[in-house]
Amino acid sequence: MNTDRIALQLYTVREHASRDMLGTLARIAEQGYRAVELAGFGGVPVADLRAALDDLGVRAVSAHVGPDDLQAHVGRVVADLQALGCGYAVMPWLAEERRQNAGQIHELAEMLNRTGKLCREAGIVLAYHNHDFEFAPLDGTTMFDVLVEETDPELVALELDVYWVRYAGVDPIAVLRRLSGRVPLVHIKDMAVDKDLTDAPVGEGIFEWPEVLQACEAAGAEWYIVEQDNPADPLVEVERSLHNLRKLMEDLR
Repeated sequence: MNTDRIALQLYTVREHASRDMLGTLARIAEQGYRAVELAGFGGVPVADLRAALDDLGVRAVSAHVGPDDLQAHVGRVVADLQALGCGYAVMPWLAEERRQNAGQIHELAEMLNRTGKLCREAGIVLAYHNHDFEFAPLDGTTMFDVLVEETDPELVALELDVYWVRYAGVDPIAVLRRLSGRVPLVHIKDMAVDKDLTDAPVGEGIFEWPEVLQACEAAGAEWYIVEQDNPADPLVEVERSLHNLRKLMEDLR
């Protein structure tokens, strides 16, 4: 497996990035990251951010973009991502009041198809990122099933977070097999052995990574994106994740 396809979701180091985006990018570049997924720009103008990334030899492969911006400001979003060299725009979250019934999810699928078409015309791929709530029962189905069945694979990809799939009580390997060809981006974090199933650095929890990584490859994953929602020490833990994930991938070559 090619370790050049590892990226870091900057939400993991959000407190550092909010205070000093460019300094944080420099720090993770020193650790060995050569790609990132953006979660906001840290108050840095797009042109300056692109210049800093280029200077560091770091590529922005994707960016998380909220649903309101995708709906109301898709033109600006696309222009920003083009300027940054991002290939993917990822919808990362849907507020609880917007997912109360299946009807709302049907409308979401329609919106994703419309927006995905606009993105595709601009050379950007739109993707949807899951948490655990997509797998909960909803009006005789699940939010995840509706989105998979009603979004056009040519217009909407999926960024599968294997931790949240497992947290929901679903087998991530089975989901990867089901979605083969639709999962260019995978969020990689481990699950600690504790009562809260806390997220953990890659390779330091209960995931059977060789099997999961092989399933990701078989499903066509392009980028393996390290993330933790609540790391105890973000900059320390993302470095451990990078080291561990590289080793796991090298062992699968």
